[in-house]
Amino acid sequence: MPAPTRPIPFRLRRHARAFARALALSILACAGARAGEPPDLTTLPLEQLMSMEVYSASKFMQKSSRAPSSVTVITKADIRHFGWRTLADVARSVRGMVVSYDRNYSYLGQRGILRPGDFNTRFLLQVDGNRMNDAVYDQAPVGAEFPLDLDLIERIEFVPGPGSSIYGSNAFIGVINVITKTPGAVAGTRASLEVGQDGARQAAASVGWRSPQGSEYLIAASAHRSDGRDLYFPEFDTPAQNHGVASGLDDERGQRFFARATHGAATLSLIHANRVKGIPTASYSQSFNDPRTATTDRQTYVNAAWRSEAGAVEQLKARLFWGQYDSFGDYVASDQARTLSHDGSSARWWGIDASVVSTRLAGHTVLAGIDLQRDYRLHQYSFDIAPFHSYLDDRRSARRAGLYLQDQVALGETVLLNLGLRYDRNSGSEGVWSPRAALIWNPLEATTVKAIYGSAFRSPNSFEKFYAFPGEGGQTGNPGLREERVRSAELALVQEFGENARVSVSAFRTALSNLIAPVAQQELASVRFDNIGRLGARGVEIEYERGTPGGLTLRTSYSAIRVSDALGQPVNAPAGLAKLNLSAPLGAGGWRGALEGQYVGARHGVSGTARRHVVVNANLMRARLLPNLELSLGVTNLFDRAYADPASIEHRQRVIAQDGRRLRARLAYAF
Repeated sequence: MPAPTRPIPFRLRRHARAFARALALSILACAGARAGEPPDLTTLPLEQLMSMEVYSASKFMQKSSRAPSSVTVITKADIRHFGWRTLADVARSVRGMVVSYDRNYSYLGQRGILRPGDFNTRFLLQVDGNRMNDAVYDQAPVGAEFPLDLDLIERIEFVPGPGSSIYGSNAFIGVINVITKTPGAVAGTRASLEVGQDGARQAAASVGWRSPQGSEYLIAASAHRSDGRDLYFPEFDTPAQNHGVASGLDDERGQRFFARATHGAATLSLIHANRVKGIPTASYSQSFNDPRTATTDRQTYVNAAWRSEAGAVEQLKARLFWGQYDSFGDYVASDQARTLSHDGSSARWWGIDASVVSTRLAGHTVLAGIDLQRDYRLHQYSFDIAPFHSYLDDRRSARRAGLYLQDQVALGETVLLNLGLRYDRNSGSEGVWSPRAALIWNPLEATTVKAIYGSAFRSPNSFEKFYAFPGEGGQTGNPGLREERVRSAELALVQEFGENARVSVSAFRTALSNLIAPVAQQELASVRFDNIGRLGARGVEIEYERGTPGGLTLRTSYSAIRVSDALGQPVNAPAGLAKLNLSAPLGAGGWRGALEGQYVGARHGVSGTARRHVVVNANLMRARLLPNLELSLGVTNLFDRAYADPASIEHRQRVIAQDGRRLRARLAYAF
């Protein structure tokens, strides 16, 4: 691994001292909570943290302490208490994760790795085990474009590190599995209404029921809209460009639909979403402050799944899935004619996934599986609308195929050995082997030590290989791209204190090779995706979690990271991250308060640096304002701090300013 370019900042400086004090005070308050306090009826019963079961690390249920990864679990109670509205909001609270927002899409980074222009291609996003990454960009939708309302989520599992040994491509630096509620968990009719600043509003409704034959059904729908606010960009501050003010272009609207039916061992689900977002930043050299600019994302996923009876020696699972993702934008050229262009893609795919988990051999839990995907439509296009002129009309198809095998072996009463290997063959790439090995040791009942090694890959996608737009500011294709590879080693220690407190410490080292990134082609005045070389990251994470019978919960973490980049300056890689999530009942009136704080170190962009910042959010809720009526009041960026995220190469801006203080209110009623 190349030498790091800057030291780890083990001390937070002046701008983060208030956040550090808040962490200390919260830990002291939690430590002093009395075990005899009455339970808060708005929360779920407390579970032992070390006994919590997870699925996504190994594709079967196991205690988190025995999983071959440092899994973070976000529950439905967490989502409710903190008032999170998008998956990106949730990710901001997870240790080691960083989120960037360019006023159009949200992008995730893990442990210092967040490259511009990657469209979340290095995370595999699943809903109930069904792949959400589309077939053209391999994009994982995590912002308002995520196609599911968070009210429908039972839990979210964040699995850091390489996951290709069982998941294949895109499980590169992390796997995110969103697990939805069963129809029985949301029986009856529910409705909610949310309003906020800048004309934000959302309405949602769901109905769940059970048939006399034992089948369960759930149907849910929602619609949201935001007028947005005027945004000032100094890079466009001229009289001809409205003095740098984008007027009403930060608007957004969308609809979501979810249906699920279960009967015995069979499940059928449908997810559909449509989202339209205005573009205030004039990205891709557009004309500034033109109301015609917008992007649209339309998604549909159908998933039919079956599993054999739980508890059998061999448990079989099979899925048949189909998906579509249409993503396009209307862009206005900055020429005198202000030409309107339409640019986007259309993807269709289907596939099967089958696996078996066997415990027939004493001391062994064996997983074997196969998954196949056929991308039968990969269409990319770009054309001027009037007069019509086509620049790109690329039509292709592709295949993915993978075989995987994993064995979890009990070496005595205190040691587990997890070994996994997968072989993938994707269109346009040679076969790839992805191994993983984890040694899990419990020297004491409350102590767990994990040593984890894994390798993963990411195949170049159709956009990176075949998108070609001629002319200045365009892009040239690169069919010869090779797959990215990553190797990661991690040593983790988890120490439990009582039933509901623990400290987790992880030291990791990650090395990426054949890194794919957009590179400027000076002679053509365009960009091209290329394999630029290597990137390395190493660091330490520490997290403290605590829950009390009185209903107080605390999760706080700090991550110190070094990144070395093949191009020199590490991009969008904060050297320090700190997170605080504190939730507690407030008196005897049924109110509950939640406070979250996030410190993000300085991040270098392509052409500018986003300074370090601290953001504090708060949420206040009452589960029973009236019978069956819940009220939630939230504020983001409580202290109205000015901060920004680094901009990517398609922006003229050096950094993208983020929102100041924003208020919202939500009412939910169960009939």
